Amino acid sequence: MNILIADDHAMVRNALAFFINAQPDMRVVGDAADGHEVFMKLERLPVDVVLMDISMPPGENGLLTTKRVKESYSKVKVIMLTMHDEESYVRESLSAHAEGFILKNANDEILLEGIRKVYGGSRYYAGYTENELSEIELSDGDPLYASLSKREKEILPLIALGYNNKDISERLFISVKTVEVHKANIRKKLNIDGYAGLLRYSLKHHLVDF
Repeated sequence: MNILIADDHAMVRNALAFFINAQPDMRVVGDAADGHEVFMKLERLPVDVVLMDISMPPGENGLLTTKRVKESYSKVKVIMLTMHDEESYVRESLSAHAEGFILKNANDEILLEGIRKVYGGSRYYAGYTENELSEIELSDGDPLYASLSKREKEILPLIALGYNNKDISERLFISVKTVEVHKANIRKKLNIDGYAGLLRYSLKHHLVDF
Protein backbone atom coordinates (compact mmCIF):
# COMPACT_ATOMS: atom_id res chain seq x y z
CA MET A 1 0.00 0.00 0.00
CA ASN A 2 1.18 3.54 -0.77
CA ILE A 3 1.33 6.01 2.09
CA LEU A 4 1.65 9.80 2.25
CA ILE A 5 2.86 11.37 5.50
CA ALA A 6 1.60 14.88 6.35
CA ASP A 7 3.28 16.57 9.31
CA ASP A 8 4.89 19.98 9.76
CA HIS A 9 7.91 18.48 11.55
CA ALA A 10 10.55 17.00 9.23
CA MET A 11 11.94 14.77 11.98
CA VAL A 12 8.51 13.19 12.50
CA ARG A 13 8.05 12.62 8.77
CA ASN A 14 11.50 11.05 8.45
CA ALA A 15 11.07 8.79 11.48
CA LEU A 16 7.67 7.56 10.31
CA ALA A 17 8.96 6.97 6.78
CA PHE A 18 11.95 4.96 8.03
CA PHE A 19 9.71 2.77 10.19
CA ILE A 20 6.93 2.28 7.63
CA ASN A 21 9.28 1.52 4.75
CA ALA A 22 10.67 -1.37 6.80
CA GLN A 23 7.29 -3.12 6.47
CA PRO A 24 7.00 -5.53 3.52
CA ASP A 25 3.48 -4.41 2.59
CA MET A 26 3.93 -0.64 2.94
CA ARG A 27 5.72 2.07 1.01
CA VAL A 28 5.96 5.80 1.73
CA VAL A 29 5.55 7.49 -1.64
CA GLY A 30 5.81 11.05 -0.38
CA ASP A 31 5.45 13.52 2.47
CA ALA A 32 3.97 16.96 3.02
CA ALA A 33 4.49 19.75 5.53
CA ASP A 34 1.07 21.39 5.17
CA GLY A 35 -2.36 21.03 3.61
CA HIS A 36 -1.42 22.72 0.35
CA GLU A 37 1.45 20.32 -0.15
CA VAL A 38 -0.84 17.36 0.58
CA PHE A 39 -2.93 18.26 -2.46
CA MET A 40 0.13 18.80 -4.63
CA LYS A 41 1.30 15.29 -3.77
CA LEU A 42 -2.13 13.70 -4.22
CA GLU A 43 -2.35 15.18 -7.72
CA ARG A 44 0.72 13.30 -8.91
CA LEU A 45 1.29 10.35 -6.57
CA PRO A 46 -0.60 7.04 -6.18
CA VAL A 47 -1.71 7.29 -2.53
CA ASP A 48 -3.83 4.79 -0.63
CA VAL A 49 -3.51 6.12 2.93
CA VAL A 50 -2.60 9.56 4.30
CA LEU A 51 -1.19 9.86 7.81
CA MET A 52 -2.43 13.35 8.68
CA ASP A 53 -1.18 15.45 11.57
CA ILE A 54 -4.08 17.39 13.10
CA SER A 55 -1.91 20.45 13.86
CA MET A 56 0.05 21.82 10.90
CA PRO A 57 0.67 25.54 11.43
CA PRO A 58 0.71 28.09 9.96
CA GLY A 59 -1.79 26.89 7.33
CA GLU A 60 -5.07 25.03 7.64
CA ASN A 61 -5.15 22.24 10.20
CA GLY A 62 -5.26 18.58 9.33
CA LEU A 63 -8.99 18.34 10.01
CA LEU A 64 -9.86 20.91 7.35
CA THR A 65 -7.37 19.35 4.94
CA THR A 66 -8.98 15.96 5.56
CA LYS A 67 -12.44 17.30 4.74
CA ARG A 68 -11.13 18.67 1.45
CA VAL A 69 -9.24 15.46 0.67
CA LYS A 70 -12.38 13.37 1.17
CA GLU A 71 -14.31 15.70 -1.15
CA SER A 72 -11.74 15.47 -3.95
CA TYR A 73 -10.18 12.04 -3.40
CA SER A 74 -12.92 9.94 -1.85
CA LYS A 75 -11.02 6.66 -2.25
CA VAL A 76 -8.00 7.90 -0.29
CA LYS A 77 -8.08 6.80 3.35
CA VAL A 78 -7.02 9.24 6.09
CA ILE A 79 -5.68 8.48 9.56
CA MET A 80 -5.41 11.41 11.96
CA LEU A 81 -2.22 11.53 14.04
CA THR A 82 -2.24 13.75 17.11
CA MET A 83 -0.99 14.37 20.62
CA HIS A 84 -4.51 15.43 21.67
CA ASP A 85 -6.58 12.71 23.34
CA GLU A 86 -9.66 14.84 24.05
CA GLU A 87 -12.94 13.42 22.74
CA SER A 88 -13.60 16.69 20.90
CA TYR A 89 -10.78 15.80 18.48
CA VAL A 90 -12.28 12.37 17.91
CA ARG A 91 -15.64 14.00 17.20
CA GLU A 92 -14.09 16.44 14.74
CA SER A 93 -12.14 13.64 13.04
CA LEU A 94 -15.35 11.66 12.60
CA SER A 95 -17.04 14.76 11.22
CA ALA A 96 -14.19 15.16 8.73
CA HIS A 97 -14.78 11.52 7.65
CA ALA A 98 -11.31 10.36 8.66
CA GLU A 99 -11.12 6.58 8.75
CA GLY A 100 -8.59 6.49 11.58
CA PHE A 101 -7.42 8.29 14.71
CA ILE A 102 -4.16 7.38 16.47
CA LEU A 103 -2.21 9.19 19.18
CA LYS A 104 1.39 9.98 18.32
CA ASN A 105 2.59 8.31 21.51
CA ALA A 106 0.92 5.00 20.60
CA ASN A 107 3.18 2.01 20.19
CA ASP A 108 4.38 0.83 16.78
CA GLU A 109 2.00 -2.13 16.65
CA ILE A 110 -1.05 0.11 17.02
CA LEU A 111 0.10 2.33 14.15
CA LEU A 112 0.71 -0.64 11.85
CA GLU A 113 -2.58 -2.27 12.81
CA GLY A 114 -4.40 0.98 12.18
CA ILE A 115 -2.87 1.46 8.74
CA ARG A 116 -3.69 -2.10 7.68
CA LYS A 117 -7.26 -2.01 8.99
CA VAL A 118 -8.03 1.34 7.38
CA TYR A 119 -6.50 0.20 4.09
CA GLY A 120 -8.69 -2.90 4.31
CA GLY A 121 -11.85 -0.83 4.59
CA SER A 122 -12.41 -0.62 8.35
CA ARG A 123 -12.38 2.34 10.71
CA TYR A 124 -9.65 2.40 13.32
CA TYR A 125 -9.92 4.86 16.20
CA ALA A 126 -7.40 3.57 18.73
CA GLY A 127 -8.98 3.09 22.15
CA TYR A 128 -12.56 3.41 20.87
CA THR A 129 -15.01 0.64 20.02
CA GLU A 130 -17.43 0.96 17.11
CA ASN A 131 -20.26 1.33 19.63
CA GLU A 132 -18.48 4.26 21.28
CA LEU A 133 -17.83 5.91 17.91
CA SER A 134 -21.46 5.45 16.93
CA GLU A 135 -22.51 7.04 20.21
CA ILE A 136 -20.30 10.06 19.56
CA GLU A 137 -21.69 10.41 16.03
CA LEU A 138 -25.22 9.93 17.28
CA SER A 139 -24.81 12.64 19.91
CA ASP A 140 -24.03 15.04 17.07
CA GLY A 141 -26.53 13.72 14.55
CA ASP A 142 -29.63 12.79 16.55
CA PRO A 143 -31.07 15.55 18.78
CA LEU A 144 -33.31 13.01 20.54
CA TYR A 145 -30.33 10.91 21.60
CA ALA A 146 -28.38 14.03 22.51
CA SER A 147 -31.21 14.96 24.90
CA LEU A 148 -30.57 11.86 27.03
CA SER A 149 -28.56 12.29 30.21
CA LYS A 150 -25.28 10.44 30.70
CA ARG A 151 -27.01 7.90 32.97
CA GLU A 152 -29.84 7.40 30.49
CA LYS A 153 -27.28 6.70 27.75
CA GLU A 154 -25.78 4.03 30.01
CA ILE A 155 -29.16 2.44 30.68
CA LEU A 156 -30.54 2.40 27.11
CA PRO A 157 -28.21 -0.33 25.74
CA LEU A 158 -28.73 -2.40 28.91
CA ILE A 159 -32.48 -2.32 28.28
CA ALA A 160 -31.88 -3.40 24.68
CA LEU A 161 -29.70 -6.28 25.89
CA GLY A 162 -32.58 -7.55 28.02
CA TYR A 163 -31.46 -6.49 31.49
CA ASN A 164 -34.36 -6.10 33.93
CA ASN A 165 -34.64 -3.27 36.44
CA LYS A 166 -32.94 -5.24 39.21
CA ASP A 167 -30.06 -6.25 36.92
CA ILE A 168 -29.52 -2.64 35.84
CA SER A 169 -29.70 -1.33 39.41
CA GLU A 170 -27.05 -3.81 40.56
CA ARG A 171 -24.81 -3.14 37.56
CA LEU A 172 -24.92 0.65 37.94
CA PHE A 173 -25.20 0.73 41.76
CA ILE A 174 -28.47 2.66 41.77
CA SER A 175 -31.90 1.84 43.16
CA VAL A 176 -34.59 0.01 41.20
CA LYS A 177 -36.82 3.06 41.62
CA THR A 178 -34.14 5.25 40.01
CA VAL A 179 -33.89 2.81 37.10
CA GLU A 180 -37.65 3.01 36.59
CA VAL A 181 -37.50 6.81 36.49
CA HIS A 182 -34.65 6.77 33.95
CA LYS A 183 -36.46 4.24 31.75
CA ALA A 184 -39.58 6.40 31.74
CA ASN A 185 -37.49 9.43 30.78
CA ILE A 186 -35.79 7.49 27.96
CA ARG A 187 -39.12 6.40 26.47
CA LYS A 188 -40.48 9.93 26.73
CA LYS A 189 -37.43 11.64 25.21
CA LEU A 190 -37.10 9.15 22.35
CA ASN A 191 -40.87 8.95 21.89
CA ILE A 192 -40.67 5.16 21.98
CA ASP A 193 -42.98 2.82 23.88
CA GLY A 194 -41.97 -0.69 24.83
CA TYR A 195 -38.91 -2.89 24.71
CA ALA A 196 -39.18 -3.77 21.02
CA GLY A 197 -38.99 -0.13 19.97
CA LEU A 198 -35.98 0.57 22.19
CA LEU A 199 -34.26 -2.54 20.84
CA ARG A 200 -34.83 -1.48 17.22
CA TYR A 201 -33.52 2.01 18.01
CA SER A 202 -30.41 0.63 19.70
CA LEU A 203 -29.67 -1.76 16.84
CA LYS A 204 -30.25 0.89 14.18
CA HIS A 205 -27.78 3.25 15.83
CA HIS A 206 -25.22 0.54 16.69
CA LEU A 207 -25.52 1.03 20.44
CA VAL A 208 -25.44 -2.74 20.99
CA ASP A 209 -24.01 -5.78 19.24
CA PHE A 210 -25.34 -9.33 19.28
